[in-house]
Amino acid sequence: MRQIHNPDIAPPFGPYCHAVEVGPGDSLLAFSGLVGCEPDGTLPADAGEQTRLIFETLARLLEGEGLGTEHVGKLNFFVTRREDLPAIRAARDAWLGDHRPAMSLVLVAGLGSEDWFLEVDGFAVRPGAAE
Repeated sequence: MRQIHNPDIAPPFGPYCHAVEVGPGDSLLAFSGLVGCEPDGTLPADAGEQTRLIFETLARLLEGEGLGTEHVGKLNFFVTRREDLPAIRAARDAWLGDHRPAMSLVLVAGLGSEDWFLEVDGFAVRPGAAE
């Protein structure tokens, strides 16, 4: 996976890259929308905690496939409340560290439950043998 940072266009507005290229022999692991709940289904009432739980869940999912944060190629955020963005970004940045996948963030009117403040989906790249 190659992260693309094009100096001829406006820089990203956050900790992400302009694009990601998947190389020959690599495979994609697409993950469904994750919400911030505990394994027992309980849900914190705070968007920052929900975000932290989303990334804990994603870390477990990736680890189960032999992958890590550095393999995430794209994240899509669906957020219901603009005022939660600072807490969401703080939890996201803490989890990503220096890794910069491609990202999108969309404010939405609602999700599957009124108790969900955000949902995150995307894909990871499993490195393969270059052809």
